[in-house]
Amino acid sequence: MTVVGILGANGFIGRHLARELVRTGYDVVCFARQFPIDFQEEFQKRARLQFIELSDTLNAYTKIKGIDHIVQLINTTNPSLGNSMVVADIKENVVPQVSFIQSCIEAGVKSFTFLSSGGTVYGVPLTVPIDEDHPCRPLNSYGMTKLVTEQYLHMLCTASAMRFNILRVANPFGPGQLGIGGQGLIATVLQKHAKGEPLTIFGDGSSQRDYIYIEDTIGAIVSAVEVGGTNSVINIGSGEGRSILDVISTIESCISVPIERVHVRSRSTDTSINILDVKKAKQLLGWQPQVTFREGISKTVAQFSL
Repeated sequence: MTVVGILGANGFIGRHLARELVRTGYDVVCFARQFPIDFQEEFQKRARLQFIELSDTLNAYTKIKGIDHIVQLINTTNPSLGNSMVVADIKENVVPQVSFIQSCIEAGVKSFTFLSSGGTVYGVPLTVPIDEDHPCRPLNSYGMTKLVTEQYLHMLCTASAMRFNILRVANPFGPGQLGIGGQGLIATVLQKHAKGEPLTIFGDGSSQRDYIYIEDTIGAIVSAVEVGGTNSVINIGSGEGRSILDVISTIESCISVPIERVHVRSRSTDTSINILDVKKAKQLLGWQPQVTFREGISKTVAQFSL
């Protein structure tokens, strides 16, 4: 049986991925710095739970020995922080990631899937939709740390037997996303509305992003695990763009209540448009999105406590 290790299994994407991999019969090892009680109750009898510290080389090597495929989801920052923590990002998100990649190679991991950011690594697009050959000029530290980690993964795997997938994921959303700290527009809108607080919109709300429902995101990751390592960078998104105002309007139509909003000045670390070209994912992974945006919003609202 294939053994799959999930780094960051207790997060939004990690929980959904763990459920799907367990359901489909994989031997799953969930890695995190801590496991909340609800996570333990759901997974302790269905998967192996392991505490891990990425920068502790010996500890990481010991924990991952015998694992066939690693899916790396961990990141300690998000795009909303802009460039306010550049040095900390390097220390906390680049150095530990590189150390962990080396540990995986030394431990004999066969393939490694890294979730990068399709929404931030490209910067201001020269063409839309954005394909994987587009120049990468991140506007924020989050995107830069993702890009640098990609480069180290490519470099280190080139000189080893471990293969890799770099999945540049757009903006995933769905049930279980908390909307804390500005992560996830849709979850943030629902959280603010539930608390009776206005939503802060940077700029006029016309900026467009690519949103992908969590089921489709998980489908892409599982496909990457099944294929093994493609040694490629692959965009994962819907291939469609929607403005912030369009997103809010769709949510309003599902809850039949207007969303209160406040507009503030736009941020220099945001781009006005980001839509991904996802044809390569179909070619290499046999994957393409299945859930429409409206359907995804409806499913998310139905499971959110308003």
